[in-house]
Amino acid sequence: MSFYPVLPTALLLIIAAALLAIRMAALYRLLLRTGTGRYRRVAIRWSGLTAAVILLLLAAFRPGFDNDRGSYSVDLNPVAKFDPNLNVFFVVDRSVNSRVEDFGDGKSRMSGIRADIHALIDEYPHARFSVISFASKASVDWPLSDDAWSLQSMVDGLSPYTLVAPDTVYQVDPAIARDLLVSKVKDASATYSGSKSLVFYFGEGAAGSRVPTAPFNIDRDKVAGGAVLGYGTLTGGPIPAGWVDGTKAYQSDPSGNGAALNSSIDESRLKNIAAQLDVPYFHRESGQPISGVLPPVDHSAAVRHDGHKVTAQLLERREMYWVFTLTAAVLLLIEIALTIREYRRNRMSRRDVAR
Repeated sequence: MSFYPVLPTALLLIIAAALLAIRMAALYRLLLRTGTGRYRRVAIRWSGLTAAVILLLLAAFRPGFDNDRGSYSVDLNPVAKFDPNLNVFFVVDRSVNSRVEDFGDGKSRMSGIRADIHALIDEYPHARFSVISFASKASVDWPLSDDAWSLQSMVDGLSPYTLVAPDTVYQVDPAIARDLLVSKVKDASATYSGSKSLVFYFGEGAAGSRVPTAPFNIDRDKVAGGAVLGYGTLTGGPIPAGWVDGTKAYQSDPSGNGAALNSSIDESRLKNIAAQLDVPYFHRESGQPISGVLPPVDHSAAVRHDGHKVTAQLLERREMYWVFTLTAAVLLLIEIALTIREYRRNRMSRRDVAR
């Protein structure tokens, strides 16, 4: 069994120690208030809830089994690239610029980003994926994992940030995710020996940003390929802010002149990011297939070519975190049911006393 924690191990251990200390303090207080003869019932309920906490902590360590499934042959597909030991990083612009509806027939740029991420997930069925989002700051929305099925659901709900300042369009930094990306690519390389990393950057270049331009350079030997994908038009469009009395409202210039803010694509900045990542740039249009942006992946470390077939050593991982989370969910449901029953009994007792 191996472990790939969702957070640094030291941080998880600190959280575990704090939670267990809280549970021990809760047990002490419960026993002080419990009458003689009821200790056993209290201890059993305390143990169930504490076990649920421990199980969730164990799930956070992502236990599982790394399986060597042997070699097998698959047909080479020039569109769907195959690599059994691949890390795919999605760097996504979730700023208000992604709300603009100039992608296809009245669609938002984010709708195009979501569609392309879905398509890329389908193209790399055995890869591990991570989502890093940014606007004025960067954060990890999805830690590196091969759970593509759950990631598809997460991508369905991916949207531009909503709780933003009026001048947020001026604070977008298209290169702010660089340091976080470098760190995660380095961690992936150390965790998964011999793996390769692809980087796909999705955005519009933040043409209206007033943040000084920063480089997006990364060691080229750390990235095996990828692409920078641009969304939007040179004309651009207003930035939707919400609905007022059934009418769509647009974000106005915070300087106070009342004019609607316009957001357009900055392809020169996107091309600079692509050059620094040493990957190609593609302007995306609605309905375009993803096949045109798939990078060639160097299979030399894990794949042997034989005519029109590829013989690969498939390395898969059997995740076991769901066993712990499912068991914890059952214990929590039992505790909720017992709490509701206890509440109803107490309420009925109070009514009887009142009569």
